[in-house]
Amino acid sequence: MVEQPSLPIPPQKAAGGDYDLLPYPSMPITRTQPAHLAALAALFGMSAPIVGRARVLELGCAAGGNIIPLAAQFQSAQFVGIDLAARHIDDGRRRIAAYGLDNISLQRADLASFVPGQPFDYVICHGVFSWVPRPVQDAILRICRDALTPNGLATISYNVLPGWHLRAVVRDICLHYAGADGAPQHRVARARAALEQIAEASPGDQPYGVLLRAEASRLRHMPAAYILGEFLAPDNAPCTVQDFIGRAGRNGLDYLCEADLSASVPQVLDPVLPDCLAPLGSSRTVTEQRIDLLTGRPFRCSVLVRQQAAIRHPLPSAERLRPLHMSSPLHFDAAGSTDGTAMFRNGRIHLIENGDPVARRALECLAAAYPSTVTLDKLVAASAGDTMDADSIRARIGDALLPLVLSGQASVSILPLQLGHAADERPKVWAFARMEAASGQPWITSLRHVGVPVRPILRALLPYLDGLHDQATLCALFAGAITSGALNVPELPADQPFPSPERLNAVAGHHVEQTLRYCARQALLELPAR
Repeated sequence: MVEQPSLPIPPQKAAGGDYDLLPYPSMPITRTQPAHLAALAALFGMSAPIVGRARVLELGCAAGGNIIPLAAQFQSAQFVGIDLAARHIDDGRRRIAAYGLDNISLQRADLASFVPGQPFDYVICHGVFSWVPRPVQDAILRICRDALTPNGLATISYNVLPGWHLRAVVRDICLHYAGADGAPQHRVARARAALEQIAEASPGDQPYGVLLRAEASRLRHMPAAYILGEFLAPDNAPCTVQDFIGRAGRNGLDYLCEADLSASVPQVLDPVLPDCLAPLGSSRTVTEQRIDLLTGRPFRCSVLVRQQAAIRHPLPSAERLRPLHMSSPLHFDAAGSTDGTAMFRNGRIHLIENGDPVARRALECLAAAYPSTVTLDKLVAASAGDTMDADSIRARIGDALLPLVLSGQASVSILPLQLGHAADERPKVWAFARMEAASGQPWITSLRHVGVPVRPILRALLPYLDGLHDQATLCALFAGAITSGALNVPELPADQPFPSPERLNAVAGHHVEQTLRYCARQALLELPAR
């Protein structure tokens, strides 16, 4: 999975500023996917607009890397993107034309004066709010209020205090050493070098040195455009969540939750937090502010609704999982399990312990289905044979699943997602991802709306993962690419004698198998046609 930094849009000034010279990577942002947002609404007792025919607006869309894949996946929905940088819009329009999409348009416009000419069911504003002047922030909230349908959802990301105070130190260093002269690439290079040198010279056993070393290490892997926007842009105005919710309220919007659900209700997960939060007030706004004070998080991605939309429940509950579709990268940990307790792990090495045999069978079913989704009713059916009635089984499974959903160890969607498998006779990567790879970009978008790195071997195979080639043909094509020198693999160095046909076929078969497993795990394979 490709890391998805919060990349701010360029400063709101004429001509798109530095970002016409240094455009930033425009990528899928998983938590802004409308099917995910609609599932969050359902968890809080709301009915969101139907995703398959929704109207979606993205403010600060860059080159459309977030909404173009959505337009390809939901072709009966309509998408509009707004950005100030001419280069972003031009690049995005070229991509749309190349992909032959007719349900999306990108417009160059200044958010400060933009007036939506029609209602939208979902409004996305990622990496914009904190990086524009206050009048533009007010315009973003106004657009959300005016554009949203009565039960529509808006998601806005922003830097949040007090956690971002720590990164303000890094911003001060970068601004000082980058200077104002030269191309943006040169200013970013000066900022990087200065931060590395100061971090290395700072005492490693002191809080200041620990902070600088951690940030220098993090930024080594971030694109130059991220540093340009986050640390060198003229505007970067973090705020408290209390202030953000208050401003949203004054603009006719109510706070629903965080798009990253694990950050929205952490008090459900940690037995210590409720004791810390309870004496401090029962207001939702106060509670969210106290969470930030306790955790020091630097960033939020909040979901808002119009004030006339009814938020029925302050917290999700297990029974509201029933209409949703869930997935989780769990796997059973046989070594850590006993007769009475089952242990599961997920991709982030989090341990999940459960002693309920009903919940264990459900979690095994959930793990086996990944990355496809399953419903609560399917998990209940997988636990059939227990002497308890279905409602009791459903309650036990729901109680086991809800903490996973709230902690981000299981994802939810309002729509089902059934995917292909590595063993399919004629595996097929969905067409849009194959077109992305053909364009040469370093990642492709999965059917879970995640950016997936394109390894060289995968790139070589992708043109043939079209559902027309069986696995034997894929192996032969792979072996032919090695033979011709078009593809190198570590097991067969180019400076070594050419292998026997048996060895060549074995290596080709291994790599095809591993690549197909990677595609399946990353939700790139479509379900075979019946």
